[in-house]
Amino acid sequence: MATRAFENVIFDLDGTLVDSLPGIEASTRHAMRAAGVDLPLPPMRDLVGPPIATMLARLWPDLEPSRLDHVLREFRRHYDSEGCLAAEPYPGVAEALPALRDAGTRLFLLTNKPLMPTQKILAHHGLRGCFLDVMTPDAVQPPFTQKHAGAAVLVQRHGLQAGSTLLAGDGMDDLEAAAVHGFAFISADYGYGSAARSGSPKKLASAKSFPYIREFVLGNQPSKL
Repeated sequence: MATRAFENVIFDLDGTLVDSLPGIEASTRHAMRAAGVDLPLPPMRDLVGPPIATMLARLWPDLEPSRLDHVLREFRRHYDSEGCLAAEPYPGVAEALPALRDAGTRLFLLTNKPLMPTQKILAHHGLRGCFLDVMTPDAVQPPFTQKHAGAAVLVQRHGLQAGSTLLAGDGMDDLEAAAVHGFAFISADYGYGSAARSGSPKKLASAKSFPYIREFVLGNQPSKL
């Protein structure tokens, strides 16, 4: 068994394990057509990560609430049925997650994405069995609205200790969740979020690619990845 630097690793999904932007863009365009919203679609890359209602509100801050709700409903209908399946694991993910699991690392998923599309993405790519637990806002009642609250559920359920747990993500909410619970944090700089630009002392390392995270977890020196 490989030597591990961390016993537990919590992964974010969008921008850390999978590139979900193509499916999100496709579902947004479908929702705009279905809801009759004839507005420009701004670049979405920097908006991926928060819950979809927050993302859409940031896209069109002046759109009246009723029309925004219509877009949101159409988005969820399309994304949950087909848009989510356009998400593709980043290079190295499909190989690394089983390897980390088989090395004895306990893997968890913590995402702002609802449970249904999350489970579909994991099943579609054969990744569900890699995770001991999958935490989404609607996986608990009442649903959590901040990631650190979802992380708290994982801590309670699985006895996660700060010194042996790493959180990997691309967003500032991932960094905040790690800071709240005292986890080590590695930023997925290849993702969408702004954690890559954070100078927080809580950030232990920065990953330019997913294989870097794998080697980091295993206690290697991934300087060339």
